[in-house]
Parts: sequence; C-alpha cells; structure tokens
Amino acid sequence: MENKEEILMGSGELYMHEFDGTEIPEDAEIEIDEYNVGHCNSGFSIEYTPELYDVKNQYGKIVKRFTISETVAVKTGIISWALNKLALLSTAQFEIDKTKKTRKLVFGGRKSLKNVLVRFVHEKDNGKKIRFTAIAQGGNGFALEFTGDKELTIDAQLSAIERKKDWLAEFEEELTDDELAALESAQLIQEGI
Repeated sequence: MENKEEILMGSGELYMHEFDGTEIPEDAEIEIDEYNVGHCNSGFSIEYTPELYDVKNQYGKIVKRFTISETVAVKTGIISWALNKLALLSTAQFEIDKTKKTRKLVFGGRKSLKNVLVRFVHEKDNGKKIRFTAIAQGGNGFALEFTGDKELTIDAQLSAIERKKDWLAEFEEELTDDELAALESAQLIQEGI
C-alpha cells in the first residue's frame, strides 16, 4: 500500500561525471565528493515524455495506444563554479596548463557529446533515500550571465540515452521494514492470496 500521506520536500545532492560504461556502478562509487556538482539554485527536475501512437477504428475512436518512443530529460541550475562540470554539457575539451597555471574549456573541433552518469539523491524524512539515475548527454546548450547582483547559474539540461538495452533512467527508493511489509501485503492481496 502506498503512503498517501507522504509529501516529499526539499532538494538533494546531484552527482555527474563522464561515463562510457553500460552497467551502473554501486552507489558508493557514484556518490563521492569528486562527482558532486555542489550547490544548485533552481532544484532538479525530471521530465518524462512518451511519444504515443493511437490505433483508431473506422469511427475515428481510439481502440489502443502504443508507446513508440520515450524521452527523459533532467534540468538543474548549478551555481558552484567548476569548469570540469561545464565541460560535461558540451563537446568542449578541458585543458590545464601547469606552466601558466591556467585551465581552459575549449569549444570547437570535437563532434561527439560526452556520456554523463547523472545521479540525484533525495533523503526522505525517515532517513531513507530516493535515487534517480540516468546516462545522459548535454547538447541543448547553456547560458551564463554574469551580473553584479545575482549568482552565476549554469542552467544544465541533459537528455537520457539508451546505453543499455531497454533502459533510459530509473528511480530507486529505499524502504523501511514497515514499508516493505506493506508492499508485500498489498502484492499478496492483488494476487488473490
């Protein structure tokens, strides 16, 4: 049985890093300081959009619907300055010059977008976590506006890609013993046992 009283509030931690694999690593490998993007100011949003095909009968009535494709997009506003995170959103290359003591993000020349493992972790009031995971790519561009009275925000948007068959993204929710027992009980009821 779902908890109809639970209301999720607050934000969470966002982790992003370049990723060329297909199997998602363990949580402890993803949720490390090196991959944490730091502060965000406009939250984290997930947009799921199915493309539907309607089968209509001779009277123009829909008799069946099929999902022919799905897209999952994630958006956030990153306010912690880190060129290496900005590099994940484009085809740009990140370079460090030790002699000059500089780092550069160079645009142009590279054709393919980076694959990025995106992990968002929200902690519920009961201490259990909800995790969203996707392998995604940037490519929607970004804008930076330096103004005197507002923090610099990198509005990031990434679209999930299918690096492993039949998988674009997933939610995982940790359960308390009581929540697990309620789900098991509800499943037995549905199965008529």
